[in-house]
Amino acid sequence: MNDSHLFEHQAMATYFKLNIYNEEAKYAKNAAQQAFALIDDLEGKLSRFRPDSDISRVNKLKKDEQLPLDFETWEVLKLAISCHIESNGAFDVGVAEHMKIFRAAKEGILNEYETFKALEKAQNSKEESSLFVDPDQPRVYCVNPGMFFDLGGIGKGYALDKIDALMKDLGIETYTLSAGDSTLHIKNNLAIKPHFTYPIAAKQDRKIVELSNISVSASGTFHQGNHIFDPRTGKNDFKPEFDRVWVAAKTSSYSDAFSTACFILSLPEIEDIVQTNDQIEWVTYAIDGKLTTLRKNQLS
Repeated sequence: MNDSHLFEHQAMATYFKLNIYNEEAKYAKNAAQQAFALIDDLEGKLSRFRPDSDISRVNKLKKDEQLPLDFETWEVLKLAISCHIESNGAFDVGVAEHMKIFRAAKEGILNEYETFKALEKAQNSKEESSLFVDPDQPRVYCVNPGMFFDLGGIGKGYALDKIDALMKDLGIETYTLSAGDSTLHIKNNLAIKPHFTYPIAAKQDRKIVELSNISVSASGTFHQGNHIFDPRTGKNDFKPEFDRVWVAAKTSSYSDAFSTACFILSLPEIEDIVQTNDQIEWVTYAIDGKLTTLRKNQLS
């Protein structure tokens, strides 16, 4: 029996890598095939770029219309709402129109003034809109249109969590699963693999941390040109305090969402989240090339 079996799959505009430990090759391959089929299924439901996806249908709802949702779409939207509330609005999936504008600006279709006015219009429309996700059944109601969902900040993390449940059902206890360079999900039987190492680097600093049964996500690339987009204001002139942020959480959905949120939150806000949010284990940030880690009841 080989120590590990590595499998790769392209989906959700990134590469997923699954490394399974302490399993027979045939069984590991079958597990990987099931995992990647699950990712493809989720992409079909959650991508706003798929015209027949749940999210595309939600984005087309008119006033007073409602739509039944697949369970996974409903579940991830409820998670996104929780992350939005717990991050003081710094994480927000209702920004698909903003992302379209940024793309048009990047491609030279819109100049700086046109971009500013388009963002202003999109933000006003978003703030005046109202979509209600039923907390008790998989259904969404459009009270007033104008908000458009993009799950790019949580969808990949959610996919990793769903694969975690699949691996548990298959009896696979030790594996790593990554979505590009942004999120790493680790599950390990301590008797087989006590921990995995994970490098965190800044311009003048470097740490090697030991990870066990946790998810870590990094953010520092939520850029449009030389600017940062803040969903709380809808503007792209935000100047972050940090060069890069890493968030470790109990689930990949939370690490994915909060790495995005923490990159635009203030340091006191991040400190409060680390101390009070039971999903967040630690946050590391880089400022001026130096690394600092925040843990519950500890600053290192």
